[in-house]
Amino acid sequence: MSPRHLAAALMLGTLMVTGVAEAATGSGGDPIVVHMRRGTDRIRLRGVLKESVDCCTYKFDARKGQHLTAGVSGAATRLTITYPNGDGDGPGLPGNMELPETGTYLLSVSPNLMADGAYGRFTLYLAITK
Repeated sequence: MSPRHLAAALMLGTLMVTGVAEAATGSGGDPIVVHMRRGTDRIRLRGVLKESVDCCTYKFDARKGQHLTAGVSGAATRLTITYPNGDGDGPGLPGNMELPETGTYLLSVSPNLMADGAYGRFTLYLAITK
């Protein structure tokens, strides 16, 4: 057995024994961290929704009382939000909402399987204002 095959076999054995697998970037287990440029409160993020792929969850920090404005264009999507305390809302969020607490939020974009065009490219527009 070549060293490459041995390493692959050992890794597979480790995953089978421990049951641990690495989360894909953008999944709920490994969300994409949103970094806004210094001096701005808005960002445009692009992604692709594919069948059987766990994507796209974004993570950002905000303070109680700030406002989140979110919009999506492109693929037919659903937005959900998870608050710092673990509670969530969605699918379907108001275009502008006051954030209820300080901490880390998760915003997930998922395909709207009840609509045509649920898979494909999308653009997520976010603003977090005072």
